[in-house]
Parts: sequence; C-alpha cells; structure tokens
Amino acid sequence: MVGPENKHQLSPRQRERVENFNSLREGLLAKGFAEKILTVSMLKANLMVFVTTLPAVLVLYGLYIIVNGVERRSYGGSGFLFILALLLGIVLHELIHGAVWAVYCKNKWQSVHFGVNWATLTPYCHCAEALSIPKYAIGCAMPTILLGFLPYLFGLAFNHLPIAHFGLLFILAGGGDAYILWLIRKEKHSLILDHPYLVGCIVFYPNRQACVEQ
Repeated sequence: MVGPENKHQLSPRQRERVENFNSLREGLLAKGFAEKILTVSMLKANLMVFVTTLPAVLVLYGLYIIVNGVERRSYGGSGFLFILALLLGIVLHELIHGAVWAVYCKNKWQSVHFGVNWATLTPYCHCAEALSIPKYAIGCAMPTILLGFLPYLFGLAFNHLPIAHFGLLFILAGGGDAYILWLIRKEKHSLILDHPYLVGCIVFYPNRQACVEQ
C-alpha cells in the first residue's frame, strides 16, 4: 500500500489518487505482477537537470553560434512577449503530457490530472492508469520534443535567436522527464503507474519476473 504515515499531509485530491493507485496496484499484484519502485525526491529530480539536459543545451547553443554566429542584441519590446511565451509553454508542457497519455488511457481525460506542487512551485501532470512502457515514454518525452527541439531547430535553421532560446529553455526544462526515461530505459514488457504524489513511477512486471536493481 502507498501512503505516508500521516495521511493528513496529503490534499483530498492526493488521497483520492492514492486510493486509485492502491486499487490498481492490488489488482496487478493479484494477477501475478511484481513491482519495482522508481521514485526520486523533487530536489533530486530538479538537480538531475544538470546531468541530463544541461550538457545537451550547452552543445546545441554552441552549434547555434557556429552556424549563425554571435548575435549581440537585446530582446527589446519582445522581452515581455518572450516571458509570456515561457509561461504559456509551462502550461503547454503539462497539457502535452496529458494529451498524449489521454490518447492511450481507457478513460481518456478522466484519467489525467493536473496540479501544482506549491512547496516547490512545480506544475505536474498525473496519469491514473497503468500504461505500457512505450506509451508512457512517448507521453514523457513529447513536451521536450514539441516545445524544445522543434523550436530550437526552427531558430537554428532561420537564424531566429528568441525562438532558439525558447527551445533551449524547454529542452532544459525537460530534464526531469529525461531522468525518468533514463530510469525506465531497460524496462521491457512491463506496465507503469505514475506514483500518486512523488516524482517517478512504479514498474510492474508480469509473471513475477525478478526485479534487478538499477
């Protein structure tokens, strides 16, 4: 069973997610699945940005300079619009997670929940159904692809620094998602459930396959 010692630490919505998670978990275990917990603290998830996506951002920024040269100009009046675009991008990042997972979920959007971890001011998207590894991974990676790599490549190709900067920032913002993808990289023929309130997921193996710690 998943749940902190003091259930009052959770919001009503989190307690509802815990009950749903425990129900699905018990059903999978009853069918012969074994589980492996792949969760991390919010602090570690944020710090992993420096390991996962920051090196890629530095390389890609260097590539932009090689291709287009150093552009010495301010954003000027577009600075405000750039900030608005970033705020909109933060919302879109979570919506893209949810839209992809909703496609694969039996109950569609009813199984997708959004919220904000106010302790760290971190928005999140939670999938309340068990998904296969490929489906979960696609939903995990898609915001970084659509908001990160595609705008960066557009800015690189057309020498548009603000759009390239936008893309690089959202590649960087995808560091936590990249870390989750790294954690599940070796998992095959398994199902994944989002943890109801921690960063990460639970992997369920069919036929009580032995779990090998990574």
